[in-house]
Amino acid sequence: MILKEVISKQIDSIKEELVKMSKKIFELSELSYQEKKSSRLLSDFLENNGFTVERGVGGLETSFVAKIGEKKPKIALLAEYDALPAVGHACGHNMIGVMSCGAAVGFKNAVKNIDFTLMVIGCPAEEHGAGKKDLIKAGIFDDIDVAMMIHPASMSTGYDIAYAIKRYKIEFFGKSAHAAADPSKGINALDAMILLFSSIGLLRQQLPEKVRIHGIITNGGQSFNTIPEYTSAEIGIRALTMEEVNFLEDKLRLLVQGASAMSGCKNKITVEEEMPEVYVNVPLANTLEKNYKLLGEKITSRTYEQGVGSTDMGAVTQIVPAIHGYINITDGKDIPTHTREFAQAANSEYGYEAMIRATKALAFTIYDISSNKELLTEIKEYFSQRRRDF
Repeated sequence: MILKEVISKQIDSIKEELVKMSKKIFELSELSYQEKKSSRLLSDFLENNGFTVERGVGGLETSFVAKIGEKKPKIALLAEYDALPAVGHACGHNMIGVMSCGAAVGFKNAVKNIDFTLMVIGCPAEEHGAGKKDLIKAGIFDDIDVAMMIHPASMSTGYDIAYAIKRYKIEFFGKSAHAAADPSKGINALDAMILLFSSIGLLRQQLPEKVRIHGIITNGGQSFNTIPEYTSAEIGIRALTMEEVNFLEDKLRLLVQGASAMSGCKNKITVEEEMPEVYVNVPLANTLEKNYKLLGEKITSRTYEQGVGSTDMGAVTQIVPAIHGYINITDGKDIPTHTREFAQAANSEYGYEAMIRATKALAFTIYDISSNKELLTEIKEYFSQRRRDF
């Protein structure tokens, strides 16, 4: 408890700088893979506070790995900092990287001599692109013992529920013709797309519970006066397990084939993105919640009814003992993410106070893991059991 008080004071001493960084990232609102200034802001902060920083890891221009210490275990905090089109930081990513960087620096300044490896991994493109999967493929997570991050929300918890997802690009190829003079000579790719969306709507009544299929038409034709020769769509399938997503993919492919057959078009299906569900490490989640309670944070049980999204953190939790926790930045109001109202909360006085509490809880959890071998063993054993079950 004494050291946690020291950690808390150290984070309080850099609070003003942390809030300033979060406000700046909010203002920048850089989209996926374009987070050059946001990434630099966070990595410079770590470098200026004694961390060794490597930028552009895993072939991603806006990624970074910062570390201090050389021994095992390796504890990694993950940073996100990409915004959404139109609504900016309506998912609160302006806070995520700041929480991880603040926790790392606050812990380092309090402990002085770190006899393990503490890392912050800058992860681009959570909103669109699944940057963590690229970092996994590049081996960035190969030797990590524990990974953690905290996401802004309307509740505080160490637990998460997240959909597995596959995102597809669906294309139809027809034949153009003058829409008034020679329509019968055309093959209408827009007809195929409308048939597909209609059939997805009809399929929904036979879908299992807790499943989502949704999408947008990204190209609906080339000219009002021309039979569309090409259309495309972005469609996602979400379910609570990847096995169920794969089962539903077979149905989607049949619908695409049916739309092609009825319209006379050819088709192409491309898997653009794939993210598995989050596997929560229960001992680690419980530890974060205990530290929330130390800080006076009210814990809320995570339920499906609160709303479920998808995250590339799911891929990390499948290969490393990890958690994707949440911090309440909305002062108890139930405000959905990806809304302008949530963006306001992510740049509010209450939101920033909550961000600092989460930063402290994250730093406390680093201390618990690094100083308690029994806890680390329990965390690893829980993850190993998952491996054995599969």
